[in-house]
Amino acid sequence: MKGRTIFFIVLGILTVWFVFVERAILTPFVLAGIFAYLLNPIISLVTKRFKIPRVVAILLIYGILTTLVVVGSIFLSSQIGTESSELRNFVTKSLQSTEVQIKNLPDWSRPTAYDLLFNLKRSRFLGFLSGQSFFPLFNQVISRIVSFLIFLVSAFYFLKDGEKFFQKVIAFTSSKYKLDIEILFRKINAILSGYLRGQIFLVLLMSLATYIALFILGIRFAFLIAIFSGFAEIVPVVGPIIAAGVAISVVLLTGTIHFGLSPVQGAIALAIIYFILRHLEDYFVIPYVMGRITKLPSFIIFFAVIAGGHLAGILGLILAVPVAAVIRLLLEFSFNQINEKGSRK
Repeated sequence: MKGRTIFFIVLGILTVWFVFVERAILTPFVLAGIFAYLLNPIISLVTKRFKIPRVVAILLIYGILTTLVVVGSIFLSSQIGTESSELRNFVTKSLQSTEVQIKNLPDWSRPTAYDLLFNLKRSRFLGFLSGQSFFPLFNQVISRIVSFLIFLVSAFYFLKDGEKFFQKVIAFTSSKYKLDIEILFRKINAILSGYLRGQIFLVLLMSLATYIALFILGIRFAFLIAIFSGFAEIVPVVGPIIAAGVAISVVLLTGTIHFGLSPVQGAIALAIIYFILRHLEDYFVIPYVMGRITKLPSFIIFFAVIAGGHLAGILGLILAVPVAAVIRLLLEFSFNQINEKGSRK
C-alpha cells in the first residue's frame, strides 16, 4: 500500500511539473476539457432520451452550436462592427491629438512623453485597432485557427471517452477505497459544474445589466464595454475593477453622456452604477447561483487569482478559483482518511 501511495505522489508531482513546463501548448486542451465538461450533461441527456449513439449526439450538438454561433454573429456583427469602427477612428484621432499636445509640453518632459506614446502605438491592441498590423498578425491568425481545430477535436474525444476514463480510474483503485473515490469525484463534479455554469450565467447577466445602464446613459461603445464587463466577471476580484476602470476611462476620454452630465459627473455616476451592480451580484446573485460552492476565504481567492495569472496568464486567472476549490476538497479528503485510520487504531 505504501508503494502505491508513493507511486501516485510521484506521478502527481511529475504531472504538475509537465503541466507547468508545457503550459503554453496546453491552452486549447484545457479549454476543450472545460467545454466538454459543460456539454457532457446535455450529451448524456440527448443520448438517453433519443436512444442514439453518443458520437451522433456529439455531432448533433456540435451542429446546433455552430448554427447558433452563426445566427448570433449575423445579429451581433452589425453592432460590433459599427462600434469597432468608431473605436478605431477614435483611437487614431486621440493619438494624433496627443502627439500635437506633447509639442506644448516642457522640453524636459517631451522625450518621456514621446516614449510613452511610441510604446502605446506599438502595443498589439492599438496596432490592431489602427489597422497597421494586419500582416504581422497573419501568423497569429493561422496559429489561432490551428488551436481552434485542436480545441474542437480534443473536445470531441473528451466528450466521447471522458466517462470511460473516470470509470477506469475508479476501477484501478482498491475495492477498499472505491466508494470513497466515487464520493470524492461526485464532490469535485459538483464544485466544477456549479462554478462553471454559474460563471456563464453571471457573464450573460452582467453583460445585459451593464449594457442597459450604459445605453441609458448614452455612453459610446456601450455594447463592446458591456461584453468586456461581462467576461471580466470570470476573473474574480480583479476583473470587475478593471471593467469599471475601462468604462470610466471611456467616459472621461469621449465626454459623451446623457442628462447634461459633464464627463467627470458621468464617470462618478458610472462608478456608482458598477459599485451597485457588483454588490447586488455579491448579495443576491452569487449566493444562489454559485451557492458559495468554493467555500474559500476571500484572501485565498485573491492569492489564487494572482498566482494563477502569474503562472498561466489569462487561463490561470480563469481557472485559479475552481482549481483552489478542488485542492481544498482533496486536502479535506486526505485529512479525513488520516483521521479515520487514526480512530481505527
